[in-house]
Amino acid sequence: MTDETPDESTQTKTPAPAEPTKGRRWTARGLILLATLIATLSIFATWAREQLLNTDQWTETSTELLQDKAINDQIANYLVDELYANVNVSQQLADRLPPDLQPLAPAASAAIRQGLDRVSTRVLQSPKTQDLWENANRVAHQKFRQAILDEKTQNVDLTNGNVTLDLRGVLIQIGQQIGIPDAALNKIPQSAASIEILRSDELKTAQNAAKLLNTGSYVLTILALALLIFAVWLDRGERRSAMMLAGWGLIIAGVIVLLARGILGHTIVGDLASTASVQTAADNAWTIATSLLKTLGWQAVIIGFGVIIAAWISGPSRPATAFRRWSAPGLQQRPDLVGIGVGVALLVVIAWAPIPALRRPWFVLLLIILVAVGVWALRRQTEEEYPDASTAGLDWAGMRERVSGVAAGAKRSAGAAASKVSGSGGDALPAADPSTARIDQLERLGKLRESGVIDDDEFAAEKAKLLQA
Repeated sequence: MTDETPDESTQTKTPAPAEPTKGRRWTARGLILLATLIATLSIFATWAREQLLNTDQWTETSTELLQDKAINDQIANYLVDELYANVNVSQQLADRLPPDLQPLAPAASAAIRQGLDRVSTRVLQSPKTQDLWENANRVAHQKFRQAILDEKTQNVDLTNGNVTLDLRGVLIQIGQQIGIPDAALNKIPQSAASIEILRSDELKTAQNAAKLLNTGSYVLTILALALLIFAVWLDRGERRSAMMLAGWGLIIAGVIVLLARGILGHTIVGDLASTASVQTAADNAWTIATSLLKTLGWQAVIIGFGVIIAAWISGPSRPATAFRRWSAPGLQQRPDLVGIGVGVALLVVIAWAPIPALRRPWFVLLLIILVAVGVWALRRQTEEEYPDASTAGLDWAGMRERVSGVAAGAKRSAGAAASKVSGSGGDALPAADPSTARIDQLERLGKLRESGVIDDDEFAAEKAKLLQA
């Protein structure tokens, strides 16, 4: 009976994994570029939506504007002008002066006008006026939102057909500070100190823009993230590089937003500030109003760096390889403990919420999913790179031995020092056998190699050093 060698052509061969085509690779790069542009637009859209359509954000920003000194001075000057336009201050003074001094009332009124700006500034800084300002802005924005987003114009009190910010209460507060009678202040018309926010002829345009902005900002954000994730998945074989590019895309989007904020601010403020006296106030107003835009830009940069770090961990660099080798036993032997540790870290970050996105439930859910996928992928990679770590386990005995060795060394050093202090009268500790110490060190090196803490090359180098010592 003869052995027959099977024909190699009939043997079943495991097909090699398909290499990514250039078409897929360039498509992935193109999707990342497109996602970067969309992410840039989504940041601007998100800022505009929050600043224009979110009542809490609007109110918070308006309060910060009033607390700024330069802006406070301009508002104070505007309110004093409104007071003198609606109240005959000269006549009010004349009514309070003796008949022989009444001719001085116009001059006294002008003198009071010069100092009233300072009085108005102090009034605007008082807690009572701050509350009036905040409530006026909240009410105005609620009317604005109802009119353009909810289209409930029948429930909105439109002054002269327009949505206005009513500062009459603040104006009366200033009048009371200089002693104008309540009877005169109550005659101030309702339209006094009203700042127009939206005219009735702009309502339809504003409604269409608000709907587009409210929906479009979410669509752009989700589309940008989806394109980035799809691009990484598509670039099979080069996913780590694609992930790196996705991170850089987010960083570039954030930097574009930050640069555009500065350029647009210079242009817009230059157009609005007709005189040098209001330049500082206009600059400060732009800075405060776009502080959320700045935060969102830095948010994109931070998330981008996070993506790059995640891609770097799976890369070939020496620190990344050392990290994977160190984490391999834990990932493969105790994934439950690793999961608990990662979960606790996530909870801390979510509770801290260093970026606005972490206050969004959908982003938190996406982050949890991506982190879980990342830990799973890292575990698979360590199983491929360090398969022995799954059977060697965590060398708790070796760890205890190393700790015991350090403690014993410290004890011997302390004993030797005590012997020197005691001199010939003390009992000297017996000298440690060098050959025994070398064997112990070689055994510890072997256990470090078995547990995956060091590789074969590092083991050989350390062993050579010990033998030469």
